[in-house]
Amino acid sequence: MKAGFCTNVFKFEEMEYAIKRLAELGYDGLEFWQQYLENIDIKWLKDLMDELRLETAQVCPYFNFTGTEEEWRESIKLAKKYIDIALTLDCKRIRIFTGRVSGSSATDIQWDMGIRGVREICDLGLEHNLDFILEMHYDSLMDTSDNALRLIERVNRPNLKVNLQVPIDEEDVFYSARKLGKYTAHLHAHNWITRDGRINYTFLDSGEIDFERFIRTLQEEGFDGYISIEHALHHPVWETAEHEIRYLKELIKKLSRLTE
Repeated sequence: MKAGFCTNVFKFEEMEYAIKRLAELGYDGLEFWQQYLENIDIKWLKDLMDELRLETAQVCPYFNFTGTEEEWRESIKLAKKYIDIALTLDCKRIRIFTGRVSGSSATDIQWDMGIRGVREICDLGLEHNLDFILEMHYDSLMDTSDNALRLIERVNRPNLKVNLQVPIDEEDVFYSARKLGKYTAHLHAHNWITRDGRINYTFLDSGEIDFERFIRTLQEEGFDGYISIEHALHHPVWETAEHEIRYLKELIKKLSRLTE
């Protein structure tokens, strides 16, 4: 397992400093979003990442396969563009959103469009050994574990994986881990404290979820990917980054020994 960090918490003008500091802290890889990647020189970023011995853990475009036919076609074009970006960055994972329609409310036509779109981009990625990663999210077809499994089974491609992100509405996190662990290639790592019915994110070792048990459960199902810090603003961002890398290094070391 490796430790990652989502760079969408930084402004564009902060990114070069942030990338260098995250490398110094000991992160293995970083995630980059469409808004950033489309405003920089990708070759410059690759050279910087190589110099710092960092991996691009995942690139994160925004597809829409459940909207209009034009949006569907534009999403295929976008996937081709991000395959080129991923290859330039030597990145093996491209994040998928399917559009702003939840699986629980999607029509049969929207499900069919989503399945066809995801299958087509997975086929485009197969020849390059690229995985496409479904980010669990309330406004995508994969809004529940069962809906994610429905999409995976209907698409039926070996390079379609899951970016698990809990909590999933009304699901116990260990249920989610057991259901999706075998497909999970990437994790957006969260922990939280619930107050007045609302989730308040906090450090991974300080929330109400037994995070070590959660990762161990995923590991038992076959997970061996990135544990990536997404919501980093619950404390000052550098306090979060420093705290979480210390915790993750110890956790990964501990769990790695268990599998030796």
